[in-house]
Amino acid sequence: MANKVDVDAIRKASKKLDAPDGPIQYLRNVQALLESVKLPDGALTLFGGPTVQAHNASVDGHLKNVKTGIEHLHKAAEQLEQTAKNWEKSDQPWVVK
Repeated sequence: MANKVDVDAIRKASKKLDAPDGPIQYLRNVQALLESVKLPDGALTLFGGPTVQAHNASVDGHLKNVKTGIEHLHKAAEQLEQTAKNWEKSDQPWVVK
């Protein structure tokens, strides 16, 4: 049994990462929601300042993680596309194009 590389399947996987219903869009939606829950200074009166700061610091931590996830998925999509291009150029007889 010969091994086969399906270039189109690799390319489709790359595109699915950034599809309208894909994981990158999901994380963008999460990012927008997180950004919307940040509290302005004084939101909980003068005595609630530390609580607001702690809340916003927590939101910032989550935002950083989400943004990093988006970057990693974009990089994965780019690498999958590059892999597809590399296999497309391959002269191996078992590469399905």
